[in-house]
Amino acid sequence: MNVLEVHGTIHRTCCWGCKDRKPMVDALARVIAGDVDPKCELCGGILKSDTILFGQPLEPDVIGRALTASEECDVLLAVGTSLSVYPAANAVPRAKAAGAALIIVNGQPTEMDDRADVVINAGISEVLPRLCQSP
Repeated sequence: MNVLEVHGTIHRTCCWGCKDRKPMVDALARVIAGDVDPKCELCGGILKSDTILFGQPLEPDVIGRALTASEECDVLLAVGTSLSVYPAANAVPRAKAAGAALIIVNGQPTEMDDRADVVINAGISEVLPRLCQSP
């Protein structure tokens, strides 16, 4: 199983200046030690979580790998997404065209629900732990 974090992760920081990435726990340790606003240790730039904010472009190599993987997968699990923002939403038609099953887990209906084999309209914090426990 491959998980590609198309929209990034809160488990890393990313510097707005030099794009250096470090584990989030490093920045949190600095905050606990009294550094109210830790800066990048390389360039002094602003640190943020390594997530894609609205209006920021996706990482080209990550979205490229995700779209390629969608054409090669047996099951596409779309979690916590409206599936209405492109290019990430292109994974659904590509996966379906290649014969993959589509499972959507989202708190609200999506634009792609009619293409899905399974739709679970519930919170991901409720559903994902149960999916991970299943044999």
